[in-house]
Amino acid sequence: MLIVDDEVMIRNGLYNMIPWKKLEIGDVRTASCAQEALELARETKPDIVLTDICMPEMDGLEMTRLMLEFLPDLKVLVLTGYDDFKYAQKSCYLGVKEFILKPVDEVSLANSIKLQVENIKNELQSSLKCNILNRKRVLENQRAFEKSLMQLTEKANETEEMDIDDLVLEENCRYQVGLISPVLSGDSVWVQHKNLLLISIKTILIDMIDSNNSGWTFQNRDGDIVVIFYIKNSDDSAEDQISRLQEIVNVEYDVDLETGIGPIVANISKIKTSYKKAKENVKANKAEFNLQEDSLGIEGSRQKDKLSYYRNQMLESIPDTEAVKKYLKLYIDEVKNSGMKKVNAEQKFYELASAFYWEYLKTTGYQADGRLETLITTLRSNDLENCCVFIEMFIAKLMYTNKKQMHEIVEAATKYIKENLTEDLTVFTLAEQFHVARNYFSRLFKKEMGEGCNEYITRLRIEKAKQLLGASRLRTYEIAEKVGYHDTNYFSLAFKKNTGLSPKEFREKLNNPE
Repeated sequence: MLIVDDEVMIRNGLYNMIPWKKLEIGDVRTASCAQEALELARETKPDIVLTDICMPEMDGLEMTRLMLEFLPDLKVLVLTGYDDFKYAQKSCYLGVKEFILKPVDEVSLANSIKLQVENIKNELQSSLKCNILNRKRVLENQRAFEKSLMQLTEKANETEEMDIDDLVLEENCRYQVGLISPVLSGDSVWVQHKNLLLISIKTILIDMIDSNNSGWTFQNRDGDIVVIFYIKNSDDSAEDQISRLQEIVNVEYDVDLETGIGPIVANISKIKTSYKKAKENVKANKAEFNLQEDSLGIEGSRQKDKLSYYRNQMLESIPDTEAVKKYLKLYIDEVKNSGMKKVNAEQKFYELASAFYWEYLKTTGYQADGRLETLITTLRSNDLENCCVFIEMFIAKLMYTNKKQMHEIVEAATKYIKENLTEDLTVFTLAEQFHVARNYFSRLFKKEMGEGCNEYITRLRIEKAKQLLGASRLRTYEIAEKVGYHDTNYFSLAFKKNTGLSPKEFREKLNNPE
């Protein structure tokens, strides 16, 4: 409730004469002029305003007009000492709920306020019912849609009738199926929260694929994530999209994926063929790499030429961090995807590190140290995935040569996170913002802050959500948006994972402490 009157005795009298708690009003504010009231209204978002009409500088009706522009559901009660038709007419035009003449009767005013409280409760109940119905309708539609997609990919035989009339699939293109499942070891933090992880991966894919009209994402009966990719031209590649997803999930959640991709099929009626092959190929990529031999033939020569080119481009790009980062990624991907033996991959990484290190010494004038010898030991004692991380870190450390710079990166990152909490914040976006390698940024952040970057972002968001749950009457979906979650269900799951309570349970506990 917001009371607006320029006369202090009337303002305080109204504040003290009404049994606010009995009327179910928990917070009452007062303002001495229209400008102060507008500022308070923007800050506190009142449900009801009780205002005088005649005030200096701006009258109550003009203030009401401005207030309703940003609070369209506001209930306004107008007080006036003048029984003037033009005031009453303008009040009706603005949608004022009641035009009350002074001197005001305590009981009548309390009844007027009670009526508006009841109206608000009825509107909230109606809105809640509408939201529940809409949510139910969306869920039913989604379930029906996913059921149709499952039927499309898992139908018993080619002649079986399929109820897929409601499917809106892209026409005039070919199709390809990808199957994705997270690999969780026994000590993974995600073992107890696999559903949350699947929701997160599915959300990433929907942003990458569905929102760009590049295909459809759903879960099959086993809970694995399935993507039907639209192949519209020769540039479309399911492999590239799944490879990008693997990189995101590995950095963001420290989880590997088992993936399989089926062949491209000419029409939707043949989609089962691609799906079946994708299931068979879930672990095919890794197996194929292990079976490849380190050939010195034509393919080996092509590989060597590409690696030499990327290495030379990196050296020529110093000190352009973005360019170095670009060619480093290409170099690492070429080594990873070549199928070469581990010992040969170590050699390629060492050759790159040596060339970059000596160029670094020449450019900076620093003296050589023993870091190359340390790198050899590190490469030999780690698997290929970790070797990729360490070579990225090695290059990044040469680009950022001292601890002060490292600290400054993390300090700038934490400030940026706090100021942009509602934005799409990930290790990827932050690493790009501060021009460092993603894996290096992730490790550097954890070393400096004692927790991972994603954990830090989540902690800040949950802390802000807890504050809003305690200090505001915002609904769960509104709070979710204010702390950077665009999916209310995902926000609720994340909140419960971090606090042990749902947002609703947390608010109830605050309001009713034992």
